[in-house]
Amino acid sequence: MAVPAEIRTRVTDWCAQCLPAEERERRRIAFTAVGDTLTILDRRPPAFPELGAVWSSVPLARLRAEQDRWVLFVPSVGGERWERREPAAADPLELLARIEPAVRGAG
Repeated sequence: MAVPAEIRTRVTDWCAQCLPAEERERRRIAFTAVGDTLTILDRRPPAFPELGAVWSSVPLARLRAEQDRWVLFVPSVGGERWERREPAAADPLELLARIEPAVRGAG
């Protein structure tokens, strides 16, 4: 099952609102969607853009659709695994609200 277009649009808006405009030159919040999973990313520009490097990405959270609910996963300490956080929610934006303070403070 693919993530519905309406959810993608709402998460795109959420990502755009996470950071003030003046901070967006040095970092961005974005997401990728694969199947029924969204991965929220902290994106940073390359240290040496003249070398043609791409922006780096650090995963901040993962949202997965399970039946009629969304489940939040966060990286474990060390970032080797994903840890499930309860409770699940019908609206994925409700789950994103839980991680928003950490997203804003990650700069």
